[in-house]
Amino acid sequence: MNSVDKNFKKDDALFFAEESIPSLKQSEKQHPGFKLLIVDDENDIHVMTKLVLSDYSYNGSSLEFLSAYSAKEAKQLIKDHPDAACILLDVVMETQEAGLDVVRFIREEEKNDKLRIILRTGQPGKAPEKKIILNYDINDYKEKTELTTQKLFTTITTALRSYTHLVELEKKTKEIADKNMRLNEEIARRIVAESNLTKYNRSLEKMIDNKSSRLKTAISALKRKEKELLDAHKSAVVGDISLVNIPRLNASGDRLKENLSIMDKYRADMTFLLEKYELLQNLIAALSKKASDPSSGKTREALKDIDQFKKDIELDEILVNYPGIIKDSTEGIEQIAKAVNDIQCFIAIKDEPLKKTDVNRLLKAVCSELKESFSPKIGLQTDFSDIPEITIAEKNIERAFHEIIKNAFEAIPSKGIVSISTACDDTDITISISDIGNGIAPDHMDQIFKPYFSVHKPHGKGLGLSFARSAVLSCNGTFQLTSTKNEGTNVTITFPLSPAEDP
Repeated sequence: MNSVDKNFKKDDALFFAEESIPSLKQSEKQHPGFKLLIVDDENDIHVMTKLVLSDYSYNGSSLEFLSAYSAKEAKQLIKDHPDAACILLDVVMETQEAGLDVVRFIREEEKNDKLRIILRTGQPGKAPEKKIILNYDINDYKEKTELTTQKLFTTITTALRSYTHLVELEKKTKEIADKNMRLNEEIARRIVAESNLTKYNRSLEKMIDNKSSRLKTAISALKRKEKELLDAHKSAVVGDISLVNIPRLNASGDRLKENLSIMDKYRADMTFLLEKYELLQNLIAALSKKASDPSSGKTREALKDIDQFKKDIELDEILVNYPGIIKDSTEGIEQIAKAVNDIQCFIAIKDEPLKKTDVNRLLKAVCSELKESFSPKIGLQTDFSDIPEITIAEKNIERAFHEIIKNAFEAIPSKGIVSISTACDDTDITISISDIGNGIAPDHMDQIFKPYFSVHKPHGKGLGLSFARSAVLSCNGTFQLTSTKNEGTNVTITFPLSPAEDP
């Protein structure tokens, strides 16, 4: 290489000493893998570097040489090849610090930390090694005079090993970052899933609570229905018995009334007779006092016996109490008669024939009748929909409406509103009657349908709601009453559009 060395001098310096070049091949099949940037203003340096490293291989990859002859060309090359592995950078080119400007460009502007920078200079006095190493982020510093073939091989290998480690580190870092990102995404998904699961659990709990509540309500309604059926069965038995005995009770009542009337006449006659007898007794007593009367002794004895008998039977008390006893007996018979009439009224519910009836007409008639009986401060609101006629017991249902609406008016103490509405769907018509009144206390709700129980009228019969419900049920309708104390009461009645067929 003497002839070659003589042509590659600068300032009488020898750049590559003659020595044997070890074999750098590590595999027979090589492919370009590492980009080596050669930045120098002397073409000879480019030629020599490429010649020396032409058969270089590291980890099965050869070198791809990229050349620049100025700082400007180097910067553009670095931009075009950000994946370059190593740069052999001359310090002094178009300026004394052109190479150092390229170093700053690589590290500060391009933010390229992987590119291995090897500074080499033929004028070390203008770029002292210590100063350069301390102030610039470079990886190696070589004088051209010391950079033999072997040292160039070692320097490039060290740089590529460092570059490979940085690439692997960057790859690992990226993999870790990707894993962290995936992990964060998975955590976020799990957080969202847990949040959704929590919402679902809450929704499920709420749904279960609602279903439990509806189930409890259904069970309660079933129990009430069973009780109603039991009461209905009892009522049916009582009704059957009453149906047989009412004629007897009526006949017995009539006979009792007639007998009491006769007894009252007898009482009057006996009282009149006793008054006459009392007058006669007084006259006899006056005459018996005369001594000339031979029978005065016997007379006085007889009168004495009569007085004693009157005392023994307490005649005076009988004469005082007898009219009261007759009166109480008469009133008792009248109460029995009223009770019999009440029973007859309920039994007669099933006797009225069913016929096509306009429910709106019945409600309007009842409203017109009752509106005049109550304070004008109680307003009446009606909303009657266009509904078809249905088959019901007209008189019984009209009386049922009368009892319900009258109760609604009576539940309002002074000022309020009674609302009545009708509606229709595919299968039923619905009548709603509500008031904004006193309402019914919860402890009274189980008793409102019991005969002779009254909430608003202590001395009332308490048969209105019981009759109304019985009349509605007898027409295959439903009767529902809800109430809140001091807020009001609502009665909802439904009738089927088509009459039920007899089994």
